[in-house]
Amino acid sequence: MTITLVLAHPNPDSLNHSLARSIFAALRESGHDVVLHDLYDERFDPCLTAQEIETHRSDDALVERHAAEIQEADGLVLVHPNWFDQPPAILKGWVERVIREGTAFSRDAGGGFEGLLDVRAALLVTTANAPYDASAGDALDAFWKAFVLPTCGIPTIERLHLTPVIASSLEQRRAWLEEAGERAQALFAAD
Repeated sequence: MTITLVLAHPNPDSLNHSLARSIFAALRESGHDVVLHDLYDERFDPCLTAQEIETHRSDDALVERHAAEIQEADGLVLVHPNWFDQPPAILKGWVERVIREGTAFSRDAGGGFEGLLDVRAALLVTTANAPYDASAGDALDAFWKAFVLPTCGIPTIERLHLTPVIASSLEQRRAWLEEAGERAQALFAAD
């Protein structure tokens, strides 16, 4: 399988970076072709342009490369922190510029969405410092699992939410790294 792994965290020493490396290694060990995009390291510009809204194309070669790769991917992994119940702005901009009409979805006659991606499954790995409160609802689940990824036609979406990072021990973080790699291997196991 070809898997696109997108990382959105500005600190290269973060748990998010370690999680992405663990997932990358586990998927490569399983024989997958994995393309890793560290959005901050690539200096991905999250600003959607007026021209992109009109044409669904970009003059930015990096945006076009991401769009082409997502169309070829069999799997998708997104690794990011939960900041104010949202992905980081750089990842939100990636969605707006890459998960776009004509690339990831089309519109039907009634204005609804038809997914265009052949991605069979997506894994979301998110971190937070605040303890999880199910009674408050989950804005990230709504964003990714109820709208963005189903709009693209992705049938299987799993999420691993790790929290509270700030209060975690070294042993807990090591366990999370192992769990993330194992979850990715299980989700993208050969049919």
